[in-house]
Amino acid sequence: MVDVEANGILQRYSITFMERGQAVRLWRILRWLSVALGVSACAENANHLQTFYLDHFATPNPTLSDFTVCRGFYCTERLHATITEDQWRRVTAIFKPRAKNARLERHQIARGVAVIQTIVGPQTGTDAHQWTHQKMYVIPNGGDLTQMDCVDTSVNTWTYMTLMERSGLFAFHRVAKLSYGPLRNTAVLEEISGGHFAIDASLVDVGVPPPIMPLTTWLGDWPPDPAAIERVDRADATIGQIR
Repeated sequence: MVDVEANGILQRYSITFMERGQAVRLWRILRWLSVALGVSACAENANHLQTFYLDHFATPNPTLSDFTVCRGFYCTERLHATITEDQWRRVTAIFKPRAKNARLERHQIARGVAVIQTIVGPQTGTDAHQWTHQKMYVIPNGGDLTQMDCVDTSVNTWTYMTLMERSGLFAFHRVAKLSYGPLRNTAVLEEISGGHFAIDASLVDVGVPPPIMPLTTWLGDWPPDPAAIERVDRADATIGQIR
């Protein structure tokens, strides 16, 4: 029996060990259980917006010369990364010409996230193929620290979108807090005219524009209705690469 406490709530779990090597897996399970209890206690509203992972793992005020990237599942490793002015011009070029409506701007933002992933990936080892992202689920990483779960990708996506927003690239959106669902976490865009959208990079490989869907869809039945997903093209790949 193992006791896990979060926010003053004590839960008791029965754990059976089957073989060596499961101690690390047990610790990850317990850590997730503790986080799940804590996040559920701080969910603000029906959108489940919260800052738990941002408070613990994100660089509060990221700049091109100072931000961190999570990897390894549950942000096991936080690695420093930078973006040069020349590299940043690749991002700003995506927003030219300016989008005429919010939907088109969301597509620009998703492409921007994908391009930033390719820029920081060689610095942090996060350019590795994300073999754990399969059929809109994330499977265990077996200790492979190059892999990223939904906590890693949501914190990273929040960072990348914050860099873009603070550079004045958004006209129809603002970066919101993260949202939490059962065993899932995502970055969120808030449309200025109303509405929230999940932008979930844990569903695709690195460098592929993450799928976008209404947050209510993301929080609903899983996997979501494919018709509700905004599919974003890029020059050399499409969102059809969802695994």
